[in-house]
Amino acid sequence: MRALPSMRQRLSRVLGGIAIVWGLGMTAGVGWLTHQVLDDLLDGALRESAEILYGLVAVADRDSNPAPEGMLPAPPHQENLVWQLVDMQGRVVLRSHKAPESRLTERQTEGFTSEALGLWHVFTLPMRNGHSVLHVAQREDTRRATMWLAMGTSVGLTLLLGLCAAWWLNRGLRRELQPLLDLSSEVAELDPLHPQTPGLAATRTELQPLVDAIEGLTQRLAQRVAHERALAAHAAHALRTPLAGMDAQLAVALKEAPPQLQPRLTQTREAAARLRRVVTALITLFRTGGELHWQDTSVSALLQRLPLQDAVVEASGADILPCDSDLLSAALSNLLDNAVRHGARRIHVHASLDGAQVQLTLRDNGSGIPPDQRERLQQALDAQGPQEGLGLGLTLADMVARTHGGRLKILAPDLSDPALSGAAIAMHWPAQWPTNPPDDA
Repeated sequence: MRALPSMRQRLSRVLGGIAIVWGLGMTAGVGWLTHQVLDDLLDGALRESAEILYGLVAVADRDSNPAPEGMLPAPPHQENLVWQLVDMQGRVVLRSHKAPESRLTERQTEGFTSEALGLWHVFTLPMRNGHSVLHVAQREDTRRATMWLAMGTSVGLTLLLGLCAAWWLNRGLRRELQPLLDLSSEVAELDPLHPQTPGLAATRTELQPLVDAIEGLTQRLAQRVAHERALAAHAAHALRTPLAGMDAQLAVALKEAPPQLQPRLTQTREAAARLRRVVTALITLFRTGGELHWQDTSVSALLQRLPLQDAVVEASGADILPCDSDLLSAALSNLLDNAVRHGARRIHVHASLDGAQVQLTLRDNGSGIPPDQRERLQQALDAQGPQEGLGLGLTLADMVARTHGGRLKILAPDLSDPALSGAAIAMHWPAQWPTNPPDDA
């Protein structure tokens, strides 16, 4: 059977996709924004440093002190920014401790540039005297490392927030769908034929219409079942008395009839007996109303009580089975009667009790069931719908098996035993008594 799509999985995928797209979009946006902001900040730092140095050099010029040439006297230190004072001939007049001896860039106008094989990011500021320019630079690898660190941190935090949002959305989705799963469990335990069964409770506003619809359906179903059960029970009881009278009259007629009429009267009495067994089975089913009277039942003793002519019934396997003996007797009676009507003269009943499962298998030497018809009958039993050739015997036996919580299966004949190569029917049900079995069980 093809699995149905899951609402929770589809919603989880949609929300997960939204969270991923949002996370990627935020990551790209935050990365781009971080790059732009850091680039502006670093360029601003270069500009401010150049303006500060410009002021210092201008003050030194104004005091008419000759500016020293070469490297600025200072102890060795780590410089994040380097600077040069370059005259108009391109000579480095003054430089910081880590600045290169050659000029950083040939630019003489104010602005940013990247020179020297892309190693430096330089800001140039012409001096007021017009005889020199000031270059302030920062290494490109330092800028990139700073940007990658900031971008990695911001992107990582954004992704983490995206994952947390996806987890929170999925958790919230599961929490909001849980009432629907709880309602499904309550519906699975709902028995419309037992008024004492607890009703359904809607824990969300959106579920209230569904609860109302289910309760309305169960009420209509209970009323219809009760009506049909009462009608069928009355019909069965009304039929049982006339059938008993017919059997008595046919018995008297057999004794008084001439020999040439006795075969027909015998067939009529057998048909009446089959009808009486069907009516008895129906009365038994309606008497239970789905409530089983469990008891340990002897299969051999049960078979001995069933009136069956013209056939030998053999029993093997487990003798004591947990079941409702009245219902099982009705089912076996109809199955044995079916076998005899299809030419069986030998019927073998095998019972097995395997821990949690009971199986009762009937095999006979009758005409059997063709494979295509066997498949159609099994499909009709599984669907619990009408099907050509599905008589009352199989239907009643299947109802008894389902009442016990099991099923009826039409098996393929056992060709290894030619003496029992006819029809093969199996009933199976759980080998467990209800939690609170009836007192008479």
